[in-house]
Amino acid sequence: MEYRDLPRIVAPDDGGDDLGPRPRQRRFPLARPGRLDARKIATVGMLALSLAAVIFYAGRQALDASVEWLQNQPRYQLPFGEIQLPEPPPDCFRGGTAAFLERVRRNAKEPEVVSLLKVDPVRLRNAFKAFPWVESVGEIERPPGGLVVHLKYRRPVAKVAVSGAGNFVLDAEGCVLPLEDIDAERVGRLIWIVGNGLTAPPRERAGTIWRTAPADSAEVEGLDRAVVEGAKLAAFLLDPSREADTPPDARVYSITVTEVRGDPVLFVVTDRTAQIQWGRGPGDEEPGELTAVEKWDLLVQQARRGLDQKDPHDLWLFNRSGMVYRPARPAR
Repeated sequence: MEYRDLPRIVAPDDGGDDLGPRPRQRRFPLARPGRLDARKIATVGMLALSLAAVIFYAGRQALDASVEWLQNQPRYQLPFGEIQLPEPPPDCFRGGTAAFLERVRRNAKEPEVVSLLKVDPVRLRNAFKAFPWVESVGEIERPPGGLVVHLKYRRPVAKVAVSGAGNFVLDAEGCVLPLEDIDAERVGRLIWIVGNGLTAPPRERAGTIWRTAPADSAEVEGLDRAVVEGAKLAAFLLDPSREADTPPDARVYSITVTEVRGDPVLFVVTDRTAQIQWGRGPGDEEPGELTAVEKWDLLVQQARRGLDQKDPHDLWLFNRSGMVYRPARPAR
């Protein structure tokens, strides 16, 4: 049997003879172009926004509920009365720290329980500042499970006697302190402030600087300023560093406040009834006037020599060289 090679079939090139028409390729478009339906798009968009809003609202409600549940857990609840005060209230405050915190809470209308997870330091600071006995609020600390508030307190230094209106208690700045909070047996020594023509401020002015309301004349305004300066002087005289070394004759019992042409003038009366023209209060001296410290040193020196007074209307005066005795009536 013979085997013959089959002839090779060669595809014609472009330049060769065309064996016949080629079949055309059919194209199948994936989508036919058409006009968009704006109403359908708007409807779908609104549905998507509504669904997103529902999901957001539900999530927010769930988160708020979780946070509120957490805040209400006992471990994060602190009774207002358990706030720590590293500096305790003055000894004369009736009831001590527990009563002090309760008065602060009621005065500021705060709830009985504080949530430690949502403490507002500004609100807490304002609650303490609004209480008449608080001079300033320092640092607020938040240790685990508690609150610590540092306070500087107002301390009584003077009593003001007003005819027909009773007595008032002032601190070193002339701030009126509530009498009902003061334990008379523990208040310590206070210096009386007296004067003719004094007008009492309204009782609701507790926690504010002494001022007659309304001040209807320059004379009343001058006396109000004199009372405030008298409170400064009382605080100066009762400073522990002076009280400890005060000679008996220099121990001040009262301060009489007056005004001369609208300017305050103070007189001090010792326990032994010596009357001394002091002038203005500490820090309010006129140019050239002796300072409170200089007057005090002269008073102590004279008290050790003697402050005898023959007539209750006589006066002791200060000058640069010492103290001078001036009789109310010239000697015959």
